[in-house]
Amino acid sequence: MKNTDKNVDKTEKFDLKTPGREDDDDLEEEKNIELANDDYTAIAAKILEGCGGKENITSIDNCITRLRLEVKDITAVNDKVIKSAGVAGVIKPGKTSVQVIIGTKVQFVADAFSALCK
Repeated sequence: MKNTDKNVDKTEKFDLKTPGREDDDDLEEEKNIELANDDYTAIAAKILEGCGGKENITSIDNCITRLRLEVKDITAVNDKVIKSAGVAGVIKPGKTSVQVIIGTKVQFVADAFSALCK
């Protein structure tokens, strides 16, 4: 069958970013992020402060480059304080979700963050 506009999937035709078809550029950029220092406990403490303290944290997780948090009160989260920890960015994808872009050393920060929340 010839690949014409009539039989091209609309997802491909319009380059729609559905799950599994996202650009990988952001992930590659996040893998190249370097933290300002290697004091993971200090970085985690600053992030925790910016998230409103351990009382505001309900869940801690991470992926390859991001610290993924669930919080009780999103209004208690201060992006500027979190960014002052030397992280690349902060994203709030949901009403109680916070993602801190750290880079490939996220596991060390996540471990320190979890220890501070105990």
